[in-house]
Amino acid sequence: MVEGIRVLDPTIDANSQNSLLAIRPESLNGLTVGLLANGKKNSVEILRYVYEILKDDHGLGAVIEDNKGNASRPCPPDLLEKLAKQCDVIITASGD
Repeated sequence: MVEGIRVLDPTIDANSQNSLLAIRPESLNGLTVGLLANGKKNSVEILRYVYEILKDDHGLGAVIEDNKGNASRPCPPDLLEKLAKQCDVIITASGD
C-alpha cells in the first residue's frame, strides 16, 4: 500500500475587482499625518521611524499618534473616525 502526504492550500485569490484605492494627495508637504500602531511590540517605533524619513524627504506637517492596542482585533470605528477627522493621511504598521 502506497501512502503519501496530502497538501492543502488554505489561500484564496484576491478579488481586486471590488477593491478601491484610497485617494492619494499630490504632495505630502505640510500634511497632518496620523500614525496608527496596532499594539504589537515595536509598531510605535516603526511608525515614528517612517514618519521621520517621510518628514525629511517630503516635508510632512504635524503628527498625531494613536494605538489600537490589540493586533488581533479590528480598529475601533470611533478611533478611525477621530483620526480621519484630524489627519490628511494615516499610516499604520505591524511590529514584532
